[in-house]
Amino acid sequence: MTKFPLRTKRKMATREKLVSAARQLFLSKGYDNTTLEEIAELAGLHVQTLYRHFGTKQDLAKAGDEHWYRAFESAIREKPDTQSTLQFWREWMTTTTEELLEEGEMYRSHLRMRTMSPAILGATIAIRNRYEDLLTNYIAQDFNMSPDGVSIPRLVAGMLLSGNDHARRLYEQGGSDIKNDTEKVVDLTIQLVGHLDRQHAHEDAI
Repeated sequence: MTKFPLRTKRKMATREKLVSAARQLFLSKGYDNTTLEEIAELAGLHVQTLYRHFGTKQDLAKAGDEHWYRAFESAIREKPDTQSTLQFWREWMTTTTEELLEEGEMYRSHLRMRTMSPAILGATIAIRNRYEDLLTNYIAQDFNMSPDGVSIPRLVAGMLLSGNDHARRLYEQGGSDIKNDTEKVVDLTIQLVGHLDRQHAHEDAI
């Protein structure tokens, strides 16, 4: 076994410690009142170690969302041509929601943290826009339409993301079935616009 995989595992473990410590302090003290030194101390690491992994507090706050976006970007680029973007998105959201729910209360805490500071909210919105752009391009290919401007593919991508945002808010407030709500968002979207994707229309029928 080479040393590289071990170094990679150590690097991932260090990042997870820092992200977890940052989340804990952001929630207990507030984003603006938390210092990078405090985060490093809580994680049991030197602040210089923190700087090797994260340049700013905002980088720490958006680390989780960045991780999931990179995974999504890689997965959608590798999806088979026979699978529609809408069905891919449904499977992706189901799988990732199940994984995030395994975190329990930590996931709900993460959702609360995303809107607690303008800096974090700004980073969250920027990542959301990247999801929208990528979804728009792939939906446009399926619909044989242009993704430019105020287009149907852009509106469909926005519909999916806005529906997911609402499902997260309901879950954050407690008592909702986020997995069911997330799947319902896609199913309703397919009912409304699935006919526009003639190549995959038989797959998207509910």
